[in-house]
Amino acid sequence: MTENQRPTNQEIPPGLYLLASPLGNLGDISVRASLILKAVDLVVAEDTRRTVKLLNHLGIKKPLLSYREQNHARAFPALKRALDEGGRIALLSDAGAPLISDPGARLVSETREAGHNIWPIPGPSSVITALMAAGFSSPCFTFAGFLPHSTLKRRARLEELKSRPEVLVFFESPHRLTDSLEDMADILGPRQALMAREMTKIHEEYLYLDLVSLAQETRLNPRRGEVTIVVGPPNPGLSQKDESFNPQDILPIIEADTRPTRILASELAKTYGRSRKEMYDLVVKFRDGQKNS
Repeated sequence: MTENQRPTNQEIPPGLYLLASPLGNLGDISVRASLILKAVDLVVAEDTRRTVKLLNHLGIKKPLLSYREQNHARAFPALKRALDEGGRIALLSDAGAPLISDPGARLVSETREAGHNIWPIPGPSSVITALMAAGFSSPCFTFAGFLPHSTLKRRARLEELKSRPEVLVFFESPHRLTDSLEDMADILGPRQALMAREMTKIHEEYLYLDLVSLAQETRLNPRRGEVTIVVGPPNPGLSQKDESFNPQDILPIIEADTRPTRILASELAKTYGRSRKEMYDLVVKFRDGQKNS
């Protein structure tokens, strides 16, 4: 099959095709994915409105079905019937690779159990794109997806990840971004990190700072759009600082610095390799003592 061919559905095997869709720039759809979209009988997607834009860009008209985990029980019988009859179905995510923090796991699992082929087609991925931009030399990474909404559960999850030696990758929504970054800075320490936002779109942004500075920046300048955060591995040098750290040594700094407690605590955490909360509590305790003396 060459790039110039327009395959019919008889030219690709029956089954469920998992297609990665562009993160933003429609030009990132692969030639192979385009050819498959022309050949399938049905396109399944979480948000059919976004999928229509992609199909229109490619000049393709196909039946569309909205699919989410919540409507799986209602949608799957019809999809299975189509596959039983030798059909070819494409599953697209709203952006990036399907099943990566997107619906589709049950569809793939039950399609396989029903004896039908699963055809994963490589393509755009926000995880891989952000890792490329981060430039960390670590050969391993852990994709942690979205952190829990609850502060307690989010912090507990970060505590679980704290001792991992590899790069960590997270997704986050704009209204929880700063809270998550502050918890990361507090628990993971002032590691270097990349915030990748609106990748491949008009307003794409790549901001490379330590977690403390990232949290400060997003609190001062809130962002829109979903974000991918890549956190570098622990800095071995921080453990040496931790062992020699003496709170008494920084009391003169606290006494001389009149900046707001939150800002000063963040700077101290970054400088001394301590958690933001520990430094915040130390500044508050010292300043309260000064007031009462």
